[in-house]
Amino acid sequence: MSLLAPVGLVALLAVPAILLLYFLKVRRPEVRVSTLMFWRPFVADRQANAPWQRLRASLLLALQLLAALALALALVRPGVSGAIGIGGTTVVMLDASASMQATDIGPSRFEAAVARARDKAHQLGPGQEMAVILIGQHAELLSPPSSDPAVLDSALNRARPTGSEVDLGEAFSLANAVVAGRPGASIVLLGDGHARAPASPPRVGARFFYEPVGATGENAGIETITRTAPGTVFVRLANYGRGDRDLKLEMLADGRLADVLPVHVAGNSTSDVTWTGMAPGTQVVEALITPGDALAIDNAAFLVTGSPPARKVLLVTEENGFLQRALKLRPGIDLTIQKKADYKPGTNYDLYVFDGWVPAGKLPDPALVVAPLDGNGPIPLGNQLNPGLVLPVDPSDPITQDVVLKDVHVLTAARATVPSGWRTAIAAVDDPLLLIHEGEPRIAELTFDVHHSDLPLRAAFPILVQNLLAYLLPGGFENQVYPTGRVVTLATEPTARSLEVQTPSGKVVKLAPPFPAAPFTDTQTPGVYTVRQQLSSGVRSSQFVVQFEDPDLSRVGVGSAPFVELTASANAAPPRGTLELWPWLAALAVALLATEWFVFHRGP
Repeated sequence: MSLLAPVGLVALLAVPAILLLYFLKVRRPEVRVSTLMFWRPFVADRQANAPWQRLRASLLLALQLLAALALALALVRPGVSGAIGIGGTTVVMLDASASMQATDIGPSRFEAAVARARDKAHQLGPGQEMAVILIGQHAELLSPPSSDPAVLDSALNRARPTGSEVDLGEAFSLANAVVAGRPGASIVLLGDGHARAPASPPRVGARFFYEPVGATGENAGIETITRTAPGTVFVRLANYGRGDRDLKLEMLADGRLADVLPVHVAGNSTSDVTWTGMAPGTQVVEALITPGDALAIDNAAFLVTGSPPARKVLLVTEENGFLQRALKLRPGIDLTIQKKADYKPGTNYDLYVFDGWVPAGKLPDPALVVAPLDGNGPIPLGNQLNPGLVLPVDPSDPITQDVVLKDVHVLTAARATVPSGWRTAIAAVDDPLLLIHEGEPRIAELTFDVHHSDLPLRAAFPILVQNLLAYLLPGGFENQVYPTGRVVTLATEPTARSLEVQTPSGKVVKLAPPFPAAPFTDTQTPGVYTVRQQLSSGVRSSQFVVQFEDPDLSRVGVGSAPFVELTASANAAPPRGTLELWPWLAALAVALLATEWFVFHRGP
């Protein structure tokens, strides 16, 4: 125990002062009255105030003395010293995974986690503070350390769940930055255990606590929907829980109920359904599971069945069957193949692909250039070299999403320097392998011949080509299916004057002008999105689908705490500090004075 303001001891003089007031004789004037019958209580009071008379028991006196003593002690600011964690910072991390939308805990897991965070904010003691991090596709600091519950409430009001997987490693990095230099801090994760953990346990610079949110693992969802033949739709349903489920699959065509199919799905298994009732001319099919369950985001799936507009693509190559087959995988591609000797400039195509060669003069666009041997591509190439190990790609880049290069090897590539206005989408240790021109004109260049690698033998190759087509082709997004949370690049028609997107909720997002159009990022909700372009010839409308397709998140059972590696600072003893007691003593004094006032006015 220590006294931070010893001068406050002077206030203890109030105690004998109060006692002295009770000893003093109250002088009253003498008045002749007719009777003393009604004055007896006042006579007793006069006797109590006679000078030097022994004090009698008085509740008012006791309350006044205790209040004066509490106030005096508050003024000297007593404090308790020790390893009590005063000044400690708590970083609350909110898991915003799609599985946190489950309603097994009302109103949802995410809202329950937010409510817990609010409780922590309102329970902060003197010298304590709290920060809030939202774990989305990228970690976001909603509030830096604050001791003001109103500030923390405002930050929590901005928290929203995502429709996709979230990055836990990035969240720990941000939390470590917050607690750096704050001994005795702690990090609390509120979630259901489905946030994507980094490949190796993250190093954590504070004490770590995991508070699970969720109650059930029962859930059913739609894993796949695809058109297998004219008038035929294939749907795969999955039961991620243990118990068997009897479900109904509602099939809607252009928003109208067309059929209801009963489906039995055993626990932890799938069931396939083939629907042959799609009428000719149907543009959009929706499959919906009923009755609903705790996680609604995977109960519906969508399919745009209309044929996309034909796109003319020219492939100039001596021989590249890999590239030819990958281009033909996309519906609506009208592929023309020429040898370089037969190429004649001036013919209009929606996309030009030059394999091992580029024409002289201005390069037509949009264009995909593959390892020009003479080095005269849009980016000049140097000598051949061994590029080394192929590095992991950025999963958030639209060009490389779903492209896994773990087992890909490149024997030789041309040396390249990345000029201004270009970015590297795929790289090796010693050389860039795929370069993308930012904005207009849309151009991509591979620095290696695909025959000098095993990339064409991997599933990553056709996926990469489809991503490049979606980026390079005008309208490359049309009738495509994107996972929730995916950034969608909308390549407009050459004569487009404006571009806007309407979400399934009816919200309209204007993306252009200016051109090139900004990437579309509001893709957290599954459904059909309508794109409208104002052309010189009129309005062009097209569609794309955002689909929730993540079985790991559909398995809504609550997961365990992530593995973390605590640093030396996290294992250190809490800091020594001083807990000041004056707020509680002041509150006690106010309570005693209020009681004294009540007793006095109530009377004997």
